[in-house]
Amino acid sequence: MKIAAIGECMLEMSSGSLSPDQAKIPAVIGYGGDTLNTSVYLARLGTHASFVTGMGDDQASRWMMAQWEGNGVDTSLVKVDPAKRPGVYHISNDAEGERHFIYWRNDSAAKFLFDSDEKQQALTDELSQFDFIYLSGISLAIVDEPSLNRLFAMLQQLRSAGKKIVFDGNYRPVLWANIEDAKKAFSRAYALSDIALPTIDDETLLFGETDKDAVINRIRQCGAQEVVLKMGPEGCCVDTGESRQMVSGRRVEVVDTTSAGDSFNAAYLHFRAQGESHEIAAQKGHLLASTVIQYKGAIIAESDMPSF
Repeated sequence: MKIAAIGECMLEMSSGSLSPDQAKIPAVIGYGGDTLNTSVYLARLGTHASFVTGMGDDQASRWMMAQWEGNGVDTSLVKVDPAKRPGVYHISNDAEGERHFIYWRNDSAAKFLFDSDEKQQALTDELSQFDFIYLSGISLAIVDEPSLNRLFAMLQQLRSAGKKIVFDGNYRPVLWANIEDAKKAFSRAYALSDIALPTIDDETLLFGETDKDAVINRIRQCGAQEVVLKMGPEGCCVDTGESRQMVSGRRVEVVDTTSAGDSFNAAYLHFRAQGESHEIAAQKGHLLASTVIQYKGAIIAESDMPSF
């Protein structure tokens, strides 16, 4: 299987829990991005993963790309724009390991990946060599409306050519002008999805449903063929169109929830492509995700990867 992941990776400044009485915020520089995180874990599991994004021609951009390549991610489809720079974000965790973000990304090179018809067509041609095209709600949120329409047109063309579209419903309210734009874009993405990988908390925040069956029914009605609803430590609910079942999660001591869903997605997709059942693939996803959240940061050391 060859999978191309479309999105953005940014420089990451991370710190411990923030409180009003802190005089200084300790920062550690790294990198992160939801679709990049999934690409890294896919590559580590043995899937050919190519990351599709825009980067600058600066020292930080070159350093990040070298890190991705060191993790086995193909960077041949990274579009380098010397006039642009990577985005930056700061992340901190509360006592329960939940994340809090601040972003600086207005001139991020990834925002301009689909800003012309010529770029759209070139990428469409390049992505025709892949089996799966993977993107997330953040991939949709960072581009302007004309670029978003070009992205959807490309996905439709690729799907018509037999490529599988995989969508992770990762919702970040701060990235959207308003909630109605986000709802419309997510619904369009679900309509094109062969595999949808939403998270119950994001779906509740965006669409208001709290019941798992209501969430899955809506996404299926949009047109998604296979839905895997991630529900944190409870596990996930897998709907194949023919059956719907819960697959229990693994409860562990949480240090940092960053990349929980991204890593789950990687393992689920990898093992489904290997011919495993939905249930086994989901169990493998839970194993990887529950391991990742026991460590700080989005991408754990390769030596800390679980044995499959």
